[in-house]
Amino acid sequence: MTSADVLDWNSRPLRRCLSPKHRYGFRIATQVDPIDFLLITALIYEIGNDIEKARIPKSEGIVHSNRFKSDADGRMFDPEIGFDTFRQRSSDLATSGSYSHVVVTDIADFFPRLYSHRVEGALSNATKHNNHVKAIMHLLSEWNQTVSYGIPVGQAASFLIAEITIDDIDRTLRSEGITFVRYVDDYRLFANSAIEAHRHLATLANALFNNHGLTLQEHKTHILSTDDFLRGYFSTGAGIELAALKEKFAEFIVSAGLEHPYNDIEYEDLSHEDQELIDSLNLTELLNDQLRSPDPDISLLRFIISRLGQLDNHECASIILENIDKLYPIFPAVIRYLGRLRKLSSVEKTAIGAQALELIDKSFVSHLEYHRAWLFSLFSEGVGWGAGTELASLFSKFPDQFSQRKLVLALGKSHQDFWFRARKDSIFESVGWYRRAFLAGASCLPNDERKHWFNFLKPHSDLLEQAVMKWASSNPN
Repeated sequence: MTSADVLDWNSRPLRRCLSPKHRYGFRIATQVDPIDFLLITALIYEIGNDIEKARIPKSEGIVHSNRFKSDADGRMFDPEIGFDTFRQRSSDLATSGSYSHVVVTDIADFFPRLYSHRVEGALSNATKHNNHVKAIMHLLSEWNQTVSYGIPVGQAASFLIAEITIDDIDRTLRSEGITFVRYVDDYRLFANSAIEAHRHLATLANALFNNHGLTLQEHKTHILSTDDFLRGYFSTGAGIELAALKEKFAEFIVSAGLEHPYNDIEYEDLSHEDQELIDSLNLTELLNDQLRSPDPDISLLRFIISRLGQLDNHECASIILENIDKLYPIFPAVIRYLGRLRKLSSVEKTAIGAQALELIDKSFVSHLEYHRAWLFSLFSEGVGWGAGTELASLFSKFPDQFSQRKLVLALGKSHQDFWFRARKDSIFESVGWYRRAFLAGASCLPNDERKHWFNFLKPHSDLLEQAVMKWASSNPN
């Protein structure tokens, strides 16, 4: 890698799948090869400060998404500005008495429709590191193949690329004297009348189309009075409850002296006062209330389920799985919750594992490759969930690479060494993601057998495969 020419880099196979954006909406998620990911992330990281300086300053309180601020731990974005500050600034403007109407809108297919030449122009204007820009554009071209638009959805690097590309729209609105806030592709425009609100919306729509060929989502575009805006976006029962929950939980994190708000919490180790505060949140009751609702608040449910996982509350596992169709948009949060449960007995864990696998036939949640990968990750990243040989039959049932990769890892985690022994001679017939998963899963083979096989493979393996074998040898299943 140290001698590779990034300007002439041959990209490696990426993966794309359909993922839910909300209950009835979808988007294409992209996962690039790990080496490609490191490459583009490093390139963007090195010009991150240039990109940040070229954007509207965050001190103006206009753009709240993906503000670059690196730290020693490798984080890229400023943790003090984000969706919460976007909401707060929107609320402050709406309650200031200076505006009568608010335009609520967002861009349709933002990441997939960004034109490559607009991306290149924005990056070139932001930094003098021309070779970085050339290397980034070369990678995007390799991934997009025959089309001249689109950046991968879900990559940290993509966020900064998108932000600098759309900065010209922010500057256009500001130059027109329009008061607005933005978070990624969500805009809030503030006006003194309905007529002015329409003019602001037209200005935004015109700039997006003329500059980028982008359009707004019609069904998510509304012109509201400030009162209706505040009622609709800030004063719903669930919204108020979520805000109150977040505030109370933040108070608890401080009082309990926790280093990170998302770390696991040992209830028994808390002081009596902190236990009382946790009990007062009534998370289990709130969960049940939301699941009984015909139209549950997904944001509130995500918060509740995440906190139940922190608290190792396994009593809600069954009811969460029984209501999985309502939790369809936040299925990853459900799996993360299950994976955090620490005090389950072996019998309880096996029962929950079996209940999770029943979703394959009993719920539409398994229809997407994306969700199947998350479901099988419960078994590939943890032990004791049961299944065992049943995983082999699932491998035959689902031929897609997302499912098979997770199932191979799960077979290794459950020590199905016979399965790998029967297939290890065909390793050269596989490539990329599956091959690396097979190498990692095969660490369940007996030490001598694994050692000799890995030694045979090393001369025939690429850099990343060799790294996987080295890791698997040090961390066998």
